[in-house]
Amino acid sequence: MRHNYNIVDRYKEDLISMIPIGEKIELEVKQGDFKGIYASRIEDVLKEIKIALPTDKKGAYAVLENNTPILISYFLKEKLLAFNSKTIQRSKENNLKILLISFPNEILRIEKREFFRVTFNIVSNFIYKKDKVKCLIVDISGSGVAIQTDPDIKLKIGDIVKLEIKKLRQYIPIKIARTIDFKESKKLRYGAYFVNVNEKQRDKIIKYCFSEAIRQRKLLK
Repeated sequence: MRHNYNIVDRYKEDLISMIPIGEKIELEVKQGDFKGIYASRIEDVLKEIKIALPTDKKGAYAVLENNTPILISYFLKEKLLAFNSKTIQRSKENNLKILLISFPNEILRIEKREFFRVTFNIVSNFIYKKDKVKCLIVDISGSGVAIQTDPDIKLKIGDIVKLEIKKLRQYIPIKIARTIDFKESKKLRYGAYFVNVNEKQRDKIIKYCFSEAIRQRKLLK
């Protein structure tokens, strides 16, 4: 089976110290009705691991059956770590919905190909032909974004613009990969991926996605 990550290193000792309580995590379900990528947080680490019941980019819960295979990934000291696990059972503690998962036999240091995508709808701008153009960031992940513009701003597939991500206080180059014309609303939407982004920048983007997913989930409670 093709994995969506490359393994850089493996750890088999002192694993409990590598799973920090309170850390925001990404959970991938590999099969079944809830196949996809979700956001969560580590709540406690004992013989098993307690995590917040995972949610998708719209804040909907993933109600997983017991014994569902999952992949957990998160950051620790600027390293992207991951481990395979299985769901054990769901519960509720102090009004917090909990998912109990199995403790791993090993933890991997990885490089990912696919990332959790979060709906944003945040007003921003990008630099195109030396002009600053207003846009709406519709969603974002560690690999790219979707932006929306007025119809008079026409980008072509292959165009590279610098998108401002205000929370990170920087402009990130993106390359237009696809276009969608919403004729009724007279808006244009573009799918794009990040270019010339180093690992440190990508890590910041992914952490931003995790934080925003957790914030959105709290607002829905």
